[in-house]
Amino acid sequence: MPRRFAYKELVAATNGFADDRRLGEGGYGRVYRGFLSDSVRVVAVKRIFSDVEDSEKIFSNEVKIISRLMHRNLVQFMGWCHEQGELLLVFEYMVNGSLDTHLFGSRRTLTWGVRYKIALGVVRALQYLHEDAVQCVLHRDIKSGNVLLDTDFNTKVSDFGMAKLVDPRLRTQKTKLVGTYGYLAPEYVKEGRASKESDMYGFGVLALEIACGMRTYQDRENNHVPLTNWVWKQYEVGNVLNAADKGLNDDYDVNEMTCLLTVGLWCTLHDHKKRPKAEQVINVLKQGAPLPNLFTDMRA
Repeated sequence: MPRRFAYKELVAATNGFADDRRLGEGGYGRVYRGFLSDSVRVVAVKRIFSDVEDSEKIFSNEVKIISRLMHRNLVQFMGWCHEQGELLLVFEYMVNGSLDTHLFGSRRTLTWGVRYKIALGVVRALQYLHEDAVQCVLHRDIKSGNVLLDTDFNTKVSDFGMAKLVDPRLRTQKTKLVGTYGYLAPEYVKEGRASKESDMYGFGVLALEIACGMRTYQDRENNHVPLTNWVWKQYEVGNVLNAADKGLNDDYDVNEMTCLLTVGLWCTLHDHKKRPKAEQVINVLKQGAPLPNLFTDMRA
């Protein structure tokens, strides 16, 4: 069960939040590696910036939501600390860091089998959040930087600072626009309505990044073309495998690659009503259901 940590305990664990303990930094805070004195366990301590707008709201929101969640593909929340003006969250430590460093960083070593397992883990986490949790949770910031990997490269979805509990009577929730450029569904950007479908859009972009080994917003063929548009062009001419990551040197399962690329496009259809639910994606990725024909669901 998550517990309250004393501030001095976390200061000691991180050696005073030393720079050599820093694991990473996001828009709302920094994350440090820590060693708890009462055990041999290594933890990750998230220190939320106090000068960020709504920092207390972000902190309390993450504590409230993730405290009630438990799934093998969600990062384990261990506790919190709110003392001396500090807002600290404690999580299990993920040895292999975040997915983006493996896809786009210097250590591009993920085999195809591991990539496919990671994609399945993310969509299983979304299935739990959307359908199986006590109350539906919209993550609202699905991206490669928020997918952590343990020793065996098992998926652990993290960062619930922007997550939102959904009133079960409502299909969508009108909210302040949050998230990361490149992963945001068009209807969410336009109308500010978060939904399961907008979460699935973020997963679709992530699925394409995993399959293509490219960022959603990087230059391609000397043009600033969104990854979704580029993959669509390959799909439309019947050569979707041309979008597969060249760094894999064709060392991948053709059926699985086709599934993941097609699922990525399916989840990013402009018409949110035509996007699949997480359960449908799982069935396709496990090859227990046929691939959709996206020409019949072409983008509006």
